[in-house]
Amino acid sequence: MHMVFIFLARGEKSRARREVERLNREAPNEVGVHFVKGTLHRLDGEYPEALREFERMLRLNPAERVVVSYNRARIFIYQRRYEDALLELDQGAATSPDHPLVKTFRAFVLYYLGEAEQGAALLREVLARQPKLDGIRPILAMCLSAQGQHSEARRELNERVRETAEADHDVAYWLAAAYAVEGEREEALRWLARAIELGNENRIWFESDPNWATLRSDPDFQSLMRKIEAGKAAN
Repeated sequence: MHMVFIFLARGEKSRARREVERLNREAPNEVGVHFVKGTLHRLDGEYPEALREFERMLRLNPAERVVVSYNRARIFIYQRRYEDALLELDQGAATSPDHPLVKTFRAFVLYYLGEAEQGAALLREVLARQPKLDGIRPILAMCLSAQGQHSEARRELNERVRETAEADHDVAYWLAAAYAVEGEREEALRWLARAIELGNENRIWFESDPNWATLRSDPDFQSLMRKIEAGKAAN
């Protein structure tokens, strides 16, 4: 199952898909198989399928409540179903109130609800406990940007964040979005391209995420969206 993520980190999305298909044939009742299936569906913008896979995880093993909660919540964020996202995160928090990713995605919901100050406070709380969790710093940067704290936002986008983003499909996208909010066109598009190379082909979200409002009509942004469709057609 780890090989699926290794293939993604190598930019080998088609191999990741084939590996998931093989795993599903060989171990259809293995919880982890449904996790990687759900993740790939999410990265492809296939939200109903992703939600079903994460729900399947929970039926197979109720102890996966926390992982299922924050993974389903992030899909609800893509769909702008913020109340549903919060309900999912509440269920995860009931099991593990201090889980960093439950808090991180709650902060993300708050950001999209226009409550960036509360989101930033929550993320600072997470980073105070886990200062090496650099992958979430772009989300904090977005919250700071929304409050007009642009210097502080850019300080969060440090070299450690970029190193993490270089190999992680989600962090690369968050970094791209943070640069987009900051008006850094070239950096935003560069990291969006990297996210796509790493298998994040969630075009539905890219084209609706408010963070890209000023760049959505940019020819290079549009070119990247066409690249996603071309890549899926080739596979």
